This record gives sequence, structure tokens and C-alpha cells, in this order.
Amino acid sequence: MKKEKSKFLKNIKKTWPYIKECKLNLVGYALVSVIEAIIGAVLPLIAAQIILNLTSGLMQQLILSALTIFAIKFILYITTYFKAFLFRRIYSATLNKLQVVVAKETLKLEIKEIDKASSGIFIDRLNKDTQDISTMFMEYAYWISNVLSNVGVLVAIFVLNKYLFIFCLAASLIIFLINKKRVNKQYEIQRKVKKIQEKKTGLTSELVRGIRDIKVLNANDTILKQTSDKIVEASNEEIKMFRIRDGYSYLKLNTENISDLLFIVFGCFLYQEGLLTIPVFVIVYNYQETIKSLLKGVTQLLEYNKRFVISSDRIFEVIDDETFEKEKFGTKHLNKLNGNIKFEKVNFNYNETGQTIKNMSFEIKPNETVSFVGKSGAGKTTIFNLITKLYHITSGKILLDNIDINELDRESLRNNMSIITQNSYIFNFSIKDNLLLAKESATMDEIREACKMARIDDYIMSLPDQYDTMVGENGIILSGGQRQRIAIARALLMKTEIILFDEATSALDNETQTEIQKAIQNMKGEYTILIIAHRLSTVVDSDKIFVVDDGKIIASGTHKELLNNCEFYKNLYEKDLQLNE
Repeated sequence: MKKEKSKFLKNIKKTWPYIKECKLNLVGYALVSVIEAIIGAVLPLIAAQIILNLTSGLMQQLILSALTIFAIKFILYITTYFKAFLFRRIYSATLNKLQVVVAKETLKLEIKEIDKASSGIFIDRLNKDTQDISTMFMEYAYWISNVLSNVGVLVAIFVLNKYLFIFCLAASLIIFLINKKRVNKQYEIQRKVKKIQEKKTGLTSELVRGIRDIKVLNANDTILKQTSDKIVEASNEEIKMFRIRDGYSYLKLNTENISDLLFIVFGCFLYQEGLLTIPVFVIVYNYQETIKSLLKGVTQLLEYNKRFVISSDRIFEVIDDETFEKEKFGTKHLNKLNGNIKFEKVNFNYNETGQTIKNMSFEIKPNETVSFVGKSGAGKTTIFNLITKLYHITSGKILLDNIDINELDRESLRNNMSIITQNSYIFNFSIKDNLLLAKESATMDEIREACKMARIDDYIMSLPDQYDTMVGENGIILSGGQRQRIAIARALLMKTEIILFDEATSALDNETQTEIQKAIQNMKGEYTILIIAHRLSTVVDSDKIFVVDDGKIIASGTHKELLNNCEFYKNLYEKDLQLNE
């Protein structure tokens, strides 16, 4: 219990910065909640007065009491309106800030964390948990004010009749203990449900994103079974939680029903003994719901505490650096790299099963055009992943302009190199906005120049909306070659000193590939260009070719040198010629 309280206070302290800008609205919300709670406490008293006036035949006082209730309810409706207005402002501001921070921190995660985790982990935390936390402070403000105002009701009952006070307090404590037991039992199940929902969200999002492949593979039944299993698993846990809640609610309602009956019996006994008057009995009877509300408020606070701990734990696992590893960069800043790249005895593995890169050493000089060739799985793409620092090497050194890559800050790395992969992601934006991701300040002239180099401008200009054309998720309205050329244009727009082409022309037809090759040729001597190519015929003009096999560089040289000196390369080249004849 002490540990849970400590965790709650720790999370409150962490969460407060995201809501403190709304503190005036929060104070306003709390004040309105207090007014609402006070009205809720006063209304039963006036309602009891109406009954007394009616039974006593005091018509004038009856009308006065009715008018008072009308005025109070009018005030209540105004406070309800302002409360809803303030709630929306606080909720929106807090949610926006939290979601932006969680999104920002998600982008800082190491790629290996994304590789091993379900996307549902981050989607659920970004959407659902931030929503839960955004409502918490208002709920606290409401229920704390509710509890405090209803404490005054208990004091009033104590003054009116000590016996009924003791009875009401005892009955309320029993109901409170039942609710407390329910909250504790639900707590662990809620944690489990959250984890299962993460997996369910991941699967359902993949079902939508991969719907075309699912249809082509005729894998509807297989994917539906996997998704259904997670949905059923989550539903079963939720049913278990609801069963606990409903069971304790049933017990609580019956306890309240028995309490109401015993209250009347006990009241009759006190009246017969001369210890209670009818007006006091009516007033206290009308206040029973308020007393229940007091204990309900305490229970709600306990429940919100536990929900808050669950949601804030999950959010701060992403925001903090303790659970998911974040990218780490150095502090040295370079506005512009010359383009010298050096590997010194580099080792790397994606997991503990074996090494992908083995004691690799090579050097690429500024403005050289260098290609990496080898069989699939040899480690070529991994080299690019290490140069761009998407993954950290196990041992050795990677130097850029003779500076250890780990000493450079993020801008020095990411602003000075661009990579075009065979599966570059095209966002569900317009073509222009997709290109502006590379350079937000780019002019239309710059955008069109990059697209002309990538041989895609003519196609874009033929579209009805031209550069304002929306392309759908991952550029679904475009062909594979068109998506690839937009990705190439996006990279060219950055005008970085180092450009990496990872099978970048694999989705292009021969004619377009030739055109892109001409564009790359035109860039030779001005940029450091690294190429991984599926077709070896496209790399024959490289200044240097590295032959990669089983995570090692087994040979290097020009195309002619390798044909004469490397049997492995010669075989690769001849097979490539046969395949493309």
C-alpha cells in the first residue's frame, strides 16, 4: 500500500507539468464543482421543507420553498454549463500536450525497440492512456469537492441526531468497504487488459494496413483467426472485470436496500422512544443519498488513483528512458560533412544468435561513388543502417570525417545524409507535403527540380491536382516505380553530402532505371554516393565496388579489377547478365 501511494505521488509530480498551464481553468472547475456539490447538499433539505410545509398546510411557505428550488436549480444548470466548458478546455489542452510529448518521445526510440515491440504498445499509449490521464485531474477536482461538501452534511446530521448519524456512518462504511474490495480486485485485471488490448490494437492496425496483401494471399481466414483470438482474449478479461464489478454492485445495492429498510425501522424505534422528531427524520432520510454520495466519492477517488497509476506508468515508460531505449547522440556539431566514411574493425548483430557484420573495415573518400554487392542477407543494408546510426555497433568504430559517429549530434548525422530504400514510406499527404518532409522551406522550383532529376515531374504535372494530389496510405494510388521516384526526389531535395541508395531502383522499369542512373551519374563528383544494387550492371561505373559476403568484405576494386581478381564477383556479375538478358 505504501509503495502504491509512493508511485501515485511520483506520477502526480511527473504529470503536473502537462496540466499546470491550465491551472486557472482547473481552479475554476474545482470552484464550480464545489458550488454544484453544495447545491446537491442543500436541495434535499429544501425538499424536506416542502414535505413539511405540505403536511402542515403552510401554502405560502410551500410556494416560497418551490421558488427557492427553482432558483437553485437554475444556478445548478449554469454551473453545469460552465463545468462542461472548462472540462473541455482542460481536457483538450492536456491531451494535446501529452500526445505531442509521447509522439515526440516515440520518435526518439531506438529502431530495435520498434522491431521487437507490437505497434499496439505505442498506439494505445499515445491514444487511450493519454485520454485517461487527461480526464483524471478534473475527476479529482470534482470528487474531492464532492467529498468535502458532503462532510458538512454529516456534521449537520450529527447536530440533528447523533443516533441516526452513527447509523448512517456505519451503513456507509460497510458500502465503502464493499466498493474498496471491488476496486482492488479490478486493479490487476485492468493491467492485464491493457497489455492484451495493446496486442489487439497492433493486430487490427496491421489488418487494415496489410489488407491488400491479405486479399492477394487469400489469408483472410488466417489473419481473422489471429485477430479474433486476441479480441476474444481481451473480451474474456474484460468480462471477468465486469463480472467482479457487477457482482460487487449487486452486493452493494442489496446492502443499500437493507440499509434503507433498517433506517426506517430504526427511525420508528427512535420516534417511539422520544429520541427523534418527524421533521428531523424526514430531513435525514432525504440526506441519505448525499451520505452515500460521500462514500461513493471516496471510492471513486481510490478507483481513479489506481487507473491513474496504470495509465501514467505506461505513458512514462515511453517518455522516460528506463523501459524503452532511446537514441543517443553526441554533442559535437558539424554544419557540413565532407563525406569521408571509415569502418574500423566493426562488429554488429541484431540479436544474440550471431553476428551480421564481422570485423569489417573499409574507407570511402569524399565525393566517391561506391557500390556494395553480394548475395541477399550478406549484410549490405546493415552497413547503411549503421552509417545512418539506426542501430549501434557492437564493437569497433565508424568515423565520419575522422570523427567517431557517437560523438556527433543528431543534426550533424541526419542533416548530412539521406537514404532511399526499396520500401521508402510515402505518407497519406499530398505529393508536395511528402516532399516537404525532407526540406520544410523548399520552394516549388526546388521541389520540381528534384522531381525532374528523379524523372517524376512529368507524371505529377499530368495529374488533375498536380503536386496537391493526395496519395493515400503509403502512396497507394501510385505504382511501385512512382513511389520510388517520389522517395528519390524527397532525398535529392535534402541535398545532403552523403546519399545512400539501398536497392532504390529495384521497383523501376528498365527505361526509368536508366534515367535514374543518368541522374546519379550527373551527381558523381559532387556527393559521396553509396549504392546497393540488385542489378550489377547498374554499378559498373562506380569508383569502387565492395564485395560483401557473410558480413565481411571479401574484395574491393573497380568493376574491371574485380572481374579479373575476384571469382565470387565474376560469378555474381555473369548470373546477373543471364537474368537480365
